This record gives sequence, C-alpha cells and structure tokens, in this order.
Amino acid sequence: MSAEESHRFAKAPHLWALGVGAVVSGDFFGWQSGLTSGFWGLAINLLIVSALYILLSFSIAELCTSVPCGGGPYAFAHRAIGPTGAYFAGLAEALKVIVTCAVVSLCNFSTSDSGPLWWALFFVLFTILNVAGIALSFRVQLFATILSVVILIVFYIGAATKFSYDNYIASVNMEFTDGYKGMLNGFSFAMWFYLGIEELPLAVEETIDPGYSMPRGLFSSIATLFTLSFCTLFFNSGIAPGADKYFASTSPLLDGYKSVFGDNSTTSGFSWLLIVGLLASFHSFIFCMGRLLFAMARDGFLPSILKRVHPKNHTPYAALIIGSAFALILAIWYCIILHYAIGDVRLGSVMINLALTGALISYSFQLISFIRLRLNEPELLRPYRSPFGIPGAIVCLILCAYAIFSIIYQGAVSPDDFLVAVYIAVVYFILGAILFFTYIKKNIVPLTVATPGNLNKEFLENEHVSLYCEGPHEETPLITA
Repeated sequence: MSAEESHRFAKAPHLWALGVGAVVSGDFFGWQSGLTSGFWGLAINLLIVSALYILLSFSIAELCTSVPCGGGPYAFAHRAIGPTGAYFAGLAEALKVIVTCAVVSLCNFSTSDSGPLWWALFFVLFTILNVAGIALSFRVQLFATILSVVILIVFYIGAATKFSYDNYIASVNMEFTDGYKGMLNGFSFAMWFYLGIEELPLAVEETIDPGYSMPRGLFSSIATLFTLSFCTLFFNSGIAPGADKYFASTSPLLDGYKSVFGDNSTTSGFSWLLIVGLLASFHSFIFCMGRLLFAMARDGFLPSILKRVHPKNHTPYAALIIGSAFALILAIWYCIILHYAIGDVRLGSVMINLALTGALISYSFQLISFIRLRLNEPELLRPYRSPFGIPGAIVCLILCAYAIFSIIYQGAVSPDDFLVAVYIAVVYFILGAILFFTYIKKNIVPLTVATPGNLNKEFLENEHVSLYCEGPHEETPLITA
C-alpha cells in the first residue's frame, strides 16, 4: 500500500455508520415538531422528504465517485461552478454543521443549568477522538451508531404491543392539523429524519475504493433511515399518552420508553442512555466539520493554519481543534440570541430551521454542480452513475425550493417567531459575502487539478493545491505528512 493510501480505512459498513449516525439523533428528539401538521400530515411530508433525500443521495453518490476528493459540497461546487460558488457552498455547509451540533446538545441538556459546560465537554471529547486517528474515529462511530439503532429497535418492539391508532391519534385530534397549511407549516421538521446523510462525501478520501464503497454506504444509510423514520413516527405517536403529548414533549423517545416499560427508576436512568444518540450524531458532525475546513484551507479559502496535519495520526488536527472551538462559541452565541429573541419554548425548533436553511442551500449547490458536470464534462469518469440523471436532480432542486419556501412561510404565519431563523441566515451569508469579496477572493490562487501525472512531491508541497482528481483515482490522498 502506498503512503498516500495508507490513511484509507473506511469501507461500506463504516460509511453506513457515519451516515446513519449523523442523523439518528433525529429519531430520538426533534422530529416531534413535525406533528404540527398532524400524524398523517407528517407522514405525507415524510414521504415527500424521503423522495428529496433519495434523489439527493443518488446525485451525490455520482459526484463523490467522479470527483472523489474531500470537501463535499464545497469540492463539488469548486470543480463545477468555480471559487465563488465553492465558498458559499462551504459557508452553507458550515452553518448546518455548527447549528446541528448546537441543536443536538440543546435537546439533550435543555433542562440543565450547566448545559453549556456539557456542550464544551462533548466538543472536547469528540475533537480528541477525531484527532487520535481515522481508524479509532470510525470504530467509535460504528459502535455508537449500532447501539443507537438497537435502542430504537427495542422501543419499536415494545411500542408495537401498546399501539392504538384510535386511542392515541384519532381521539386526540392529531390525524390532520389545519389541512394543507398545517402540512406546509410542518414540512421542514420532517427533514430532521434525514438531515446529515449528505455528510458522507466528506469522508471520501478516507474510503477504501470509494467508487465501490461510497454508493453502497449511501444507499444502505438511506434505506435504514427510511425504515427508522416511519417506525419512529408510527410507534412513538400511537402509544400513551398520545400524539398531542408527544408533540409538546422535549424528549419523545424517553417518554415513549416510560409509557411502554413503566415510569420507574430503570426507565428514568435510561435518560442517560439516550446520550448515545448525541454521541453518534455529534461525532459524525465533528468529523465532517474538520474535513470541510481542512479542504477549504487547503485551497486558500480559509487561514493556512487549518490545513496542518498531525505528523503521526495524519488527521487535520488544526481544523478539528480550531473549528470545534469556534463552533462551540457560535453555537452558544446563536442560543443566546434566540433565547432573548423568542424565549426557550420553541428554541430547539427554530434552530432546527436554521440548520435546515444552511442544509438546503448546500443541497442546491450540490445539485447544480451535478447538472453542470453532466453537461460540461460528459467524458468525466463516473464509476457510479445516477439512474435519475439530470431530471432527478432538477426534481430534487424543486423539492429543495419547496422546503425553503415552507420555512419562510412558517416564519411568516407562526406566532412563535420562526422567521428569526431566516433573519439569522441572511445576516450570516451577508457577513460571509463581505468577507469573501473584500479579502478572501483576491487571495485565492487559481485551482490546480491533480492528475496521476502530476501527483509528485513538488505538486503536493504547493500551498494552494487542491487535490482534485481528473477521475476516480486512488492516488489522491487526504493528507501528505
């Protein structure tokens, strides 16, 4: 094995763990906000959202095997659109990652006065794990994801014996809420069942044979999440004390466990086991954040310190440490702003919409990149080709536009000030644009594309090289120590 390939560790099962793990906490908490549209309203929304993410997964499976280089949406946009598109795609992805980490922490420790201290503890813990090595990082992720799924399966089996549609859904008037307006109002929260699956391309440079493993990791993840999402909706909503109570709950899975297995010391202690969902999602997002910042720094979009690599573990330690510290500060800052702007009742829901706003903008850049590469580079080697092609990407773009519209609509008609998520996103991108056009853009060196012919020592030591592949070549490393 060559030095450049020695860092590769992940196979399809590890990618499954990363993809499912990034999302699985959404089955623990957060999804219940979607019940604002009622049980069947959320079910219909979930079908539409599933179509969005399935189409997105096929598109990014092709992207990350034809351009198998780190950076995810940022890298795709850089290749297909150019540096300006790449920057804003990376900016959107960073917003999603930072806010999602805050939401996961908030949902776990919202009742604790020392919540921010817990946030800091988990940021430090998972930063250390990711710096310690790629193999360790993926093994921890695999364990946490499997345990999270087992926790959910145990709940589903128990809840199946207590399920009653008539008693806990129909009788509490939670079948449909406010018709189509209710569905539109709750559409974005259905996305919480899938938000994060699109992180997988950020691990492509750690993947053994990405042309084979990446599509399998993506599709096994989306199949698992599809099954879990509908099981969570049906079994968690259809048991005592009823869908209306779970809609108002801050921890529906814990309340569901108490309903099925009894409210006793055992199930009360189980609340700590729910942190496993946080472990899986938090670890995934810290990993992906480090790869995103490293890739952007590698191309000169961010300070060069962020592209420093651990001499022994070959991990982007500077991006992980500095990025995690910055993300923690921003997450707390977001929560403080929202606390004073809207209070704590809907704080988690508003932050979910803020994360989704960043995600949807990121998805749009990826889909546009897919379309442009299909049109402009038809001869690009594609070990995997999406069977839906450009029409599938266009349909997915339309669904993304509908999702963004639903967030704006919800903010405009809701008494809970959901529009504040849109305001924060607008300010975030305006500030990012000012920074880009006044400082970053003029310092960007034109992109150098890596090919098997120029992967030599001088090329790799170039400070402004982007290790993009002409095609799906295994020679492209994440890091050169």
